Amino acid sequence: MASCDTVSMMTSQPHKLISKEFSYEFNKNVPQWSVMDVSNWFKQIGFSELSYSIRFLENQIDGDLLLRLTEDELRYDLGIHNEVMKKRIMRELNNLKQSADYSCIDSTGLNSFLKSVNPEYSMYTYSMLSAGINTDTMRFITEDQLQNVCGISNDTHRHCIINSIKKMPAYVENMDKPYDAFISYKRSTSSVLASLLKVYLEIRGYKVFIDVKRSNDAKYQNNVLQTVKQSKNFITVLMPDSLDTHLMVSLDEDIEFLDNYMIRKEIATAKQSRCNIIPVLNNFSWSSFAQLPDDLKNLNSYNSISWVHEYQDACVNKLVKFMIK
Repeated sequence: MASCDTVSMMTSQPHKLISKEFSYEFNKNVPQWSVMDVSNWFKQIGFSELSYSIRFLENQIDGDLLLRLTEDELRYDLGIHNEVMKKRIMRELNNLKQSADYSCIDSTGLNSFLKSVNPEYSMYTYSMLSAGINTDTMRFITEDQLQNVCGISNDTHRHCIINSIKKMPAYVENMDKPYDAFISYKRSTSSVLASLLKVYLEIRGYKVFIDVKRSNDAKYQNNVLQTVKQSKNFITVLMPDSLDTHLMVSLDEDIEFLDNYMIRKEIATAKQSRCNIIPVLNNFSWSSFAQLPDDLKNLNSYNSISWVHEYQDACVNKLVKFMIK
């Protein structure tokens, strides 16, 4: 009969072999993981069953999809119905999200901010970044958006994140601005919509500024830009030709050029002043621009509204929802 030591040695051998087989060195840039990286991670956390690994491979789940994975997708798309198994997978996935390196996509330090609130909250970094939220735009997000857009279902977590955002210096700074909204627009094509937005907002009690003069005078232009700085919300009405860069080469008397020049200056000032920027898109498409100038980059990362004339009230309701008070 084999001794206890012999039996112990024999039973531990397969475990050593399995550990060695699935030992895999991972980089922390999870968003850049390949399908094979994900498959190996899945095996290494203890789910080496062949059927599970095949499901991940068959569905071509890479790092991006892994970080977006939900319990419902595990059940309905990957066929993992065992409740305990799903909880184990989600626990390991949340741990991975907290230890991941997001620097390749998180240039504004959103992950650092969430960790400063609570280290556990870094599990929400990728879902917020994927929704277009960063430290420049997060101070304008609502609790409803955290739940429905970012998938943060925990009420306490959402409340803590919102409260921490409201304590940010830039958020407090915006509260002291006298104007509720500055409307930036192109006179030749967007004046009707800009004026309509002004009326809608003033009816609801908002203090709104709109430049109806559009002067070439340097002092007047400076006063307009100062008003941008004094506005909590910056609403820019964008038409298909609003950001035509070929009209921004040199300043002359042409009103078409002056419109484009001032729109660009107003947007840049709004970003520098940490205004809450809300693009209102009227037949405008971001895809029309292969590359925006440096001072207009990331404009498409803000919460925007596609204007539909037949549903004006709904569009204004959405606009008000995005505005800070």
